[in-house]
Amino acid sequence: MYIERRHNVGKEEAIQKIDGFLDDLMRRQFPSGVTIKEHFKSWSDDAMHFSFKARKGFIGATISGVIRVSDDSVIMDSDLPGLVTAFVSEDTIRDVIEKQLDDLFPA
Repeated sequence: MYIERRHNVGKEEAIQKIDGFLDDLMRRQFPSGVTIKEHFKSWSDDAMHFSFKARKGFIGATISGVIRVSDDSVIMDSDLPGLVTAFVSEDTIRDVIEKQLDDLFPA
């Protein structure tokens, strides 16, 4: 899944916002018994590589990707396993992420 969002806060502030957002996401309580485990993130210059395992009961899937931050945009490119999109459509996931990005980077 590829999402690009323009911002006007500068590269360093955008990196801080994205970093904090992912930290908050990993601590969040999700509905329907979904839990996040085994989260990982690593910054290399302006790119953050991330992965985490989303679990519900005995079923789990690893979601991974990279977020690149420039002076005026944030680009997220991630792999959504078929197991995830079998339960929640990619469009629904995209809408939720875009709403979160709207909150982080208001126009």
